[in-house]
Amino acid sequence: QASDSLEPLTTHRSTSGDNFVAVWRCGLCGAMATLSFAAPNEVALVDRDLHALIKAGMFKWPADRFQLKSLSEYVQPASIDLPVSGNVFLVRDKILPFRRKVAALLKEMVLEERSLKGEGAVLLKGQTYLIHVGEIELPPDARGCLSAKSSIGRVDLMVRGIVDDCGLYDTIPGASRRDFWLEVSPRSFNVRIREGLALTQLMIFRKAEAEPIDLSGVVFNASGQLTEPQLHRGSLVLSLRVPPVGAAEEIVGYEAIATNEVIDLANIGGHDPSRFFRPIGTTIKDERLTLEKDRFYILATKEYLSISPDLSAEMVPFSQHVGELRAHYAGFFDPGFGMSGENKGTVGVLEVRPHETITIYDGQPIALMDFFRNSQQPEKPYGLSGNNYQGQKGPKLAKYFKCSRPY
Repeated sequence: QASDSLEPLTTHRSTSGDNFVAVWRCGLCGAMATLSFAAPNEVALVDRDLHALIKAGMFKWPADRFQLKSLSEYVQPASIDLPVSGNVFLVRDKILPFRRKVAALLKEMVLEERSLKGEGAVLLKGQTYLIHVGEIELPPDARGCLSAKSSIGRVDLMVRGIVDDCGLYDTIPGASRRDFWLEVSPRSFNVRIREGLALTQLMIFRKAEAEPIDLSGVVFNASGQLTEPQLHRGSLVLSLRVPPVGAAEEIVGYEAIATNEVIDLANIGGHDPSRFFRPIGTTIKDERLTLEKDRFYILATKEYLSISPDLSAEMVPFSQHVGELRAHYAGFFDPGFGMSGENKGTVGVLEVRPHETITIYDGQPIALMDFFRNSQQPEKPYGLSGNNYQGQKGPKLAKYFKCSRPY
């Protein structure tokens, strides 16, 4: 009888010595697949590099806007949090400004304009908004990649970056100065934002020779034992955690509930989670979970991840073969994630929105993780720079909610 699990992989060097080759057997297909695991010809910049780029004038804010004492205050181990300011524009359409300027398109799109000063503005679920962040210019040999911050993804707030003349979301080309905007779409909850809050973060990659990446020390199980990673086309496979009935972990995850209440993103730890989410307990038989179409869930990976200071990572979609669902909004994992204290690894939290009703099972593949070599080790790895989710052992709600559970 064929198994639908992935057997442990083995890794070896190719005859050319230029890359690792990962081999795994898919029991369902009964065939061997050889996956090239080659290091990219670029490295991720860390806090030391990012401070230097800021000092060199990479960002420019309009003179009449909220003025930062220093953007360096927003630097993370391998990314920069980008604060919003000015006005927020309610628009009728989403846009990708291929060979066009966003400001020129704005006049025919705007339905309403609100200031982010003072108490800020409430953004309503189901609507789309644009916020001008400022100007950005990356070096010619660099590129930028954007992702919503982890806390933002956990409240079902879709935030994507767009820049002038670019037809791709969350992508910033190098070599030219461009206006940088955020497209913000609340999905489950109304949210209040105000100037100075960061909704997204920027990773910067620079062309450089990078050593191959060995993932043998990245994945642990719940008992703290090192396990062999499973790879798909060079990316780490992440699977869903659905503990059995009677397991020590009493929570499978959380499901968003319908509400018109507002989450104030400046009010850390000030919201009652029961007014926004309901917990999903381990009363589920056969370690399975049915996800309803167009609902929002906070779940967790089965894998416990430990990312060394010389690496950074990004969670990316698997493929259409796992079903019509989005498994995450926030994708970046900083160097040092899961390496704090005596605990071996930290689970990844999944922000899941299925586009069709689907039943999934414990250990079922749901997302991928790409790894990048850092330019150097960061001055302050994750956990030493005021982070909120180091050591999470299960699905954890965003920092805006009162913590009632140990996760």
